[in-house]
Amino acid sequence: MLIIVILLSSMNLRLSRILAVLSVSFVSLAMVPLSQGQENAAPAANAAPTVSGGITIIKGPGDLAPTTKPFVHPGIYYSAADLDFMRKKLAAHAEPWADAWEKNKPTPKDDGWTPHPVADWDATKDFYMGGDPVVAHKEALAWAMTGDQANADVAIKILNAWASTLQTIIAHPAMPQEKLSTGCNAAQLCNAAELLLHGGPNGKSSGWSDADVQKFKSMLQIQYATMKGFFPGYNGNWDLIIMDSVISIGVFLDDPKIFDEALQEYIVGQKPNGGIINYVYPSGQCQESARDQGHVQWGLGNAIAVCEVAWKQGVDIYGAYDNRLLTGLEYTAKYNLGNDVPFEPNGRAAAINPKGRGHFSFIWEAPYQHYVIRRGLQMPYTKQILESTDVKAGFNKTAGPYRPEGNYVVGINWGTLTMYKGDEDPQAVKKQ
Repeated sequence: MLIIVILLSSMNLRLSRILAVLSVSFVSLAMVPLSQGQENAAPAANAAPTVSGGITIIKGPGDLAPTTKPFVHPGIYYSAADLDFMRKKLAAHAEPWADAWEKNKPTPKDDGWTPHPVADWDATKDFYMGGDPVVAHKEALAWAMTGDQANADVAIKILNAWASTLQTIIAHPAMPQEKLSTGCNAAQLCNAAELLLHGGPNGKSSGWSDADVQKFKSMLQIQYATMKGFFPGYNGNWDLIIMDSVISIGVFLDDPKIFDEALQEYIVGQKPNGGIINYVYPSGQCQESARDQGHVQWGLGNAIAVCEVAWKQGVDIYGAYDNRLLTGLEYTAKYNLGNDVPFEPNGRAAAINPKGRGHFSFIWEAPYQHYVIRRGLQMPYTKQILESTDVKAGFNKTAGPYRPEGNYVVGINWGTLTMYKGDEDPQAVKKQ
């Protein structure tokens, strides 16, 4: 039996623990076969990937090729253009960005944060590293917006504390929980570090020393080693969460091998549940749709994050398998808005699971911006979520306007502030 400690955070980063007891064995879940019609054959390999507008388009395995171009910095969740856009909107007090900033900027508690580093980190006792990665990310983003050195100092203090302390990540052989928990944290740490090194307004330096940066990079190697190989044998949200952190580490370390490992896992996917092709079926039904709606959104949210990191590096995997991720998002949005959806039994259950139905995690701004604004596609159910004034959103599950998006702990946070651009998206290439 496995008890997974799942921590979610409200918008002001008050972390709460929710215990979900899984009363089935790992072996029985890991080996659940896909039913007939859900085995996903990869499309035929193309002669060469298509490059359009400087973007390499990956439709399937045949388009994958080793990364040879230098990495773009900043270039994990945020590009230089993204950061400039946010600064201009905040300076103009433009909505919805100004409201998103006011509701999600660092609190006095964040500003006075005390890190929680340990030499031997046990994920079963402290799943989210004491909340440190999200606070570091938030403070680094605030510094990138305002140039306030106090924000940078908090983020640097957190990164340095862990980099100078962490020596091992304790492995759990029965169920490698350390893979998931490392995945839930490393991407946030990488984004904080990327902002501190490359995201300063007007080229401003954060003051993070070269020696401390090197220690942090060494710590990332420890984290990468823990996540190496991913974990497709359990529910697919694990694999996607790990992928998000692996691809983020690849960018920060300027390591094409690590970056390509994440792309390979996303596109090809190890059986039974690795990659987008195994997580989202052609109908849009997800591997965890029969589990509950919260975990489905965890999986989809981290798939979005992986796609956005790749996009920042000039690689489009959003459109893989005829926009399979879009199909999964619309299926999930449609169901959670109260509509019927088709369901094919997949060995777990005969029907979709309504647990958590109607509670929307903070994952929807980024894919809508990409598919609808950048690409000119349609996401009518996602649009309903974003524009609704009566949805249950976030950890508190209170009804009201969905925007602005808050903190989701894993994946892209504060999406209204960081991802939403409306028709002003400079990367819009709708006819592609």
